[in-house]
Amino acid sequence: MVTPETKRTSQPNSARADTLPHAAPLATSRGWLWATLALAIALAAFAVRAWTVRRGLPYVDHPDEPNPVTYVIGMLKTGDLNPHAFQKPSLYVYLLLAVLSVNYRLGLSSGLYSDLNQMFITTHVYTTLPQFFLWGRVLTAAIGGLSVWCVYQVGRRFWGQGAGVAAALFLATSPFHLRHSQYVTTDVTSGLFVLLCYAFALRVAAKGGWRDYLLAGLLAGFAASTKYNVGVAAIPIVVAHVLCWRRDLLRQGLRLVASGGAALAGFVIGTPYALLSFGEFQRGILGQVDDYSSGNHGDFTGAWNWGGYGEFFTSSEFGLAALLLALAGLAIMAWRWRAALALWLSFCLPYLLLHVSQGSHFTRNLIPLVVLCALPIGIACAEGAAQAARRRAWLGPVAAAAALLALLWVPAQASVQHSLRMAAGDTRVHALDWIARMLPPGTRIAAELAPIPGPIESRWTEVESLLGHDMAWYRQQGYSYILASSDVWRQWAMPEAYQHLASGPPLAEFGGATPYEMLGPHIRIYATGLSAADVPQPLGQDVHLGGARLLGLAVGALPAQQRQIGVAATSTFHSGDIVGIRSFWQVESAFDTPYLIFVHIRNAQGTTVAQRDTVPWQGLFPTTSWQPGTLLMDINDVQLPADLPAGTYSVMAGMYNPELQQHPPLQIDGALQDAGEVHVATITITP
Repeated sequence: MVTPETKRTSQPNSARADTLPHAAPLATSRGWLWATLALAIALAAFAVRAWTVRRGLPYVDHPDEPNPVTYVIGMLKTGDLNPHAFQKPSLYVYLLLAVLSVNYRLGLSSGLYSDLNQMFITTHVYTTLPQFFLWGRVLTAAIGGLSVWCVYQVGRRFWGQGAGVAAALFLATSPFHLRHSQYVTTDVTSGLFVLLCYAFALRVAAKGGWRDYLLAGLLAGFAASTKYNVGVAAIPIVVAHVLCWRRDLLRQGLRLVASGGAALAGFVIGTPYALLSFGEFQRGILGQVDDYSSGNHGDFTGAWNWGGYGEFFTSSEFGLAALLLALAGLAIMAWRWRAALALWLSFCLPYLLLHVSQGSHFTRNLIPLVVLCALPIGIACAEGAAQAARRRAWLGPVAAAAALLALLWVPAQASVQHSLRMAAGDTRVHALDWIARMLPPGTRIAAELAPIPGPIESRWTEVESLLGHDMAWYRQQGYSYILASSDVWRQWAMPEAYQHLASGPPLAEFGGATPYEMLGPHIRIYATGLSAADVPQPLGQDVHLGGARLLGLAVGALPAQQRQIGVAATSTFHSGDIVGIRSFWQVESAFDTPYLIFVHIRNAQGTTVAQRDTVPWQGLFPTTSWQPGTLLMDINDVQLPADLPAGTYSVMAGMYNPELQQHPPLQIDGALQDAGEVHVATITITP
């Protein structure tokens, strides 16, 4: 039987010594210094990635982040480990499940969490479970830091300590890798498995041992189980088999078959329901194929769009210096380590061609290429320093410093800028904090911003565009403030039309001079100037309930579309309609008792046929929080019965405390009333 060792002895390959990498051994003490430096780089990379992962929450801007969290929450709620969605494979989801299971159990024991069926809402805009995203982002940041350490180890093992450290420095400071290490997404994990698979493919080419075949195959399967497209990582194993065995490759084919079996096992371990629920798995893959071939979305579109990829590799995301050093490193590999270059190209070229040929392009798919490019970049830096040192000993460190400065200057600046932007926080979160601190409780806001859902009413009402109405209309609908967002216009600059709408400067503004200073859209908050003169339907009498004066109501039909706000004035309704009611209150003195506001609709006989009895803002702003001098609007919509007879009905309003079973003192035109309610409107029900 021919083994790699006997084959090399009996059939030596003269080219083999310089076609496979082999790092020169170093003194143990010196090796520890290099390893300590590399570990410090990896830990710093993790720290920088984890430092600002909380920023932006509860808002979620990456379109892919909510998906794995949603799958994990479904598993936690039902105990069913089938994600039932296979647009991406499941390995990262199961890693996330392990982490979030710990988080959830800790939250349950501390009282932070309750039943997930009661507390879970996550969309592609916001989440009510920010801690889940925080833990998931820390997981990805840890995988990002581990990738930096593994790049060092691969570079050290095959090309020397200098190459390993330079490669680690590049990946640690890469703004592209940094940013994607801060999302609950699978891209950084896929890059790690591709790197490890490449490393063991190198070992296959060098030694051809069974263990290396099996581990390389297993890692290729894991890679494909993070993202289908990185299944291309199996190609270098085939190339390594050819390089190792040459004319004996068929005789040693069982090793390659075993590696293929390990790859299949790795994929199934990470995505077991590819077999257990094949129909769902098939639909998921076909959906991904359609999505990528559609060409209707992405960072750029159009099949064979080489310009888009060229722009990426020359921008600060990768860096022109990094591109030139990568090409230099590949040239050095072609000169000294042709087999290693062949393995590198056998993944990178097919992988790049696979994506360039698609109609939709997402640069996050380039994470594995960026990780693998760290290796030739490290080689170029180390070899340049070694060649300089051969001429003059002092030139080696100078050349290394110059290469690293050229390599890291632009991407490091971009990474610092990104980290500072993240540390500055999100304009939406800052606006929320400012509103909570500065605006009187109970005042209404119309906002070009999706509200955070919860068990009680949001502080603001979302509107598609504030410019659809003038300021007088917002006052008549009871809004004391409006919040304008540049997101509506898909741009950073705020249109001048808002200045004309408000006729004055904003009360507050969030966002720097450029979109690179903070997360989130440019936000401005304006006061509408709401006053008693704006009440659309005054009562015509002076009505006081406790410390507040009831100025009047707006009664009318509710908007047909969800994101249209306000009521259209009408007093005629059909049975089964919702009567839109907005009550306006001028607070004159503080309340000591929390009252609910009630609206009762009564027929001619005085029988209540429909009613709404709730605390203001569903308890968010009880009457005890009302501040004297503020004008408030409360929403008191009433659902009419479906079988309500036609006729004329009275609308009665007032305040009541069910625990104390009392009304606040009611005065009408200065006279104290025995009843705790007042007639505020009349409506007509038509057939």
